[in-house]
Amino acid sequence: MGYGATLAEPALNALGHTVEELTVGSFRKSLLMQAVAIGVGLGMLLGVAKIVWGVPLIWLLAPPYVLLLYLTFASGEDFVNIAWDSAGVTTGPITVPLVLAMGLGIGVQVGVVEGFGILAMASVYPIVTVLAVGLWVTRRRRAALQEAAAAH
Repeated sequence: MGYGATLAEPALNALGHTVEELTVGSFRKSLLMQAVAIGVGLGMLLGVAKIVWGVPLIWLLAPPYVLLLYLTFASGEDFVNIAWDSAGVTTGPITVPLVLAMGLGIGVQVGVVEGFGILAMASVYPIVTVLAVGLWVTRRRRAALQEAAAAH
């Protein structure tokens, strides 16, 4: 559900277009949109697990933020900016109401007092996926440049 809602976000479409222009086509709009949507879907999945099984939120939020520290330092500035901006895109007018309603609905059905944490999870994982894809795109770009240099 989060995957589809994220793809429908108007801000993500605009961000994808801007990113494709800024990276001169090496980071395609469709690739960014897929990476963000997969991140939101994964985050929502873990957020639902938190609600259903009563996992403490810190156990689910601390590991991705530690990973983000590493990925942020390993990535280039352009992809860091894109990735962290993509988290803001996930808090748009389509995704947030859906995520919050789902979290509260599941919380009521399971009998927990609150269904929160699902939005935090849906916002952190797109950063992880975009940074990971950014590292892949950078590696692919370097390989293409080395191949072109070797050909000349």
